[in-house]
Amino acid sequence: MSRAREKLGRHGEYYTASILSLESNTVCVLPHGSHADIVFEIDDTLYKCQVKTKSKKTKGHNYWKFDLRRGSHTKERSYKDGQIDIYALYAQPYNSIVFLPVKHTTQVASYTVQDQDMKDNNSRDSLFNAIKSLSN
Repeated sequence: MSRAREKLGRHGEYYTASILSLESNTVCVLPHGSHADIVFEIDDTLYKCQVKTKSKKTKGHNYWKFDLRRGSHTKERSYKDGQIDIYALYAQPYNSIVFLPVKHTTQVASYTVQDQDMKDNNSRDSLFNAIKSLSN
């Protein structure tokens, strides 16, 4: 991974942590190489969050396509059950995060968000909808 991509990814992790810190007193950014990027607590429950960051829409399209797999440096590209609970899909130009419960992504390698949906997204509402979905 290039330095620029690494810096962008780290920016996404810290931005997500800052949004989570508005809702939780316990937010920890984990070291590089961990399965999850962030661990946070809401209502006495710990959640493991994997952040996926993009700086541009998909070329030639009006949507954001996020790769939900692990980085290409690992042998096993998919996450195993229990390694993460929630994805945070961060579009850097809009400072917008779509939180996505992992249980809805078990068979897919990518997830697409329309540009207008990303622009109109309320990150806080998205977080609590994802958490609510995990308990259903």
